[in-house]
Amino acid sequence: MGACTKKEKPAPESTTLPDLNSVQANLAFTCTHNADHLPSLDPKADALFQYARYLQKRNGPKDFDDIVRYYRIAAAYGHYKANDNAQLLISQELAHSPDPAKEAVDLASQLVEQRIPAGYYDIGQYLEAGYGLKQDNEMSLHYFRKAADLGNPDAQYYIGELLAPRDNAPVIAKQMRECATAQGYGKAAMMLGLDLKTDGSYPEALKTFQKGVEAGSAECAFTLENAFQGPAKSDTLYYLALSHDPERSRRYQVIGKFIDSNDGRNPKVPEIDKIVPLPPAKLPPWDGSFQWQKEQDAATPPQKPSDEMINEMAKAKHLDPATGLPLAGARG
Repeated sequence: MGACTKKEKPAPESTTLPDLNSVQANLAFTCTHNADHLPSLDPKADALFQYARYLQKRNGPKDFDDIVRYYRIAAAYGHYKANDNAQLLISQELAHSPDPAKEAVDLASQLVEQRIPAGYYDIGQYLEAGYGLKQDNEMSLHYFRKAADLGNPDAQYYIGELLAPRDNAPVIAKQMRECATAQGYGKAAMMLGLDLKTDGSYPEALKTFQKGVEAGSAECAFTLENAFQGPAKSDTLYYLALSHDPERSRRYQVIGKFIDSNDGRNPKVPEIDKIVPLPPAKLPPWDGSFQWQKEQDAATPPQKPSDEMINEMAKAKHLDPATGLPLAGARG
């Protein structure tokens, strides 16, 4: 989630933070991946999540109040993806909530209690913005750092940006960007590639930008489109010590446009090395198609969860099946 997605509102003083005894503020960083800290998902909760995500992604008008009820019920069963999606809809006020700031913070706190990396990142955002919590930049940094140490790539990128200036901790920043890049985080690949290029490490920069394209970074594709036009060394923006290669440049242009045209849908290019392998490999034929698009086109809508299942799941957690919110008198 991007920090700018959270709406700033005065914080109720009564809203409390999750216990933060385990948060470490030291700078030393050991790369760990997000996936290593995620529990298995409840199958029924995942069925609700999959259907809600389908409703949210499909074209046409959207009933966000209907979508968020699936996310809320799934989140009550520990589904961290549903929890995060619910937070977004609630904090952006796309879906109704009796108290959006409190509900968003409560959902993020549930993730922290589960030690889900994204939960620490979410709380960091709310602290930074003063949304549902008293604004506290210092405490927000502790949460962002904890999220980064647990493998959250958003947090690794964010902290990496703060530490990157030469008079801060650029070595740690580079480690964080490398870690996020290895997890398929395109923005981190872009910044890491620029670092390597500035240092004159052109082969490493080239490989890093390629990883960024694979992760769905249009910026990385645009950079390589220009780099393969063979600019002079004086071109500090795009020079990567590459010779002019119009076909490679053209393919990166097509890839960049494909990524841009699917903005918001999280497109990836996992087959990038088959479309545009890096030199000295020869270019294979390419029909202009993308694996991600083929998978999207072939995907069948998930089955709508039955009312019986929704009612049963909601009742077990004392939730209103019509909204996913706690029933009157139920403990929050």
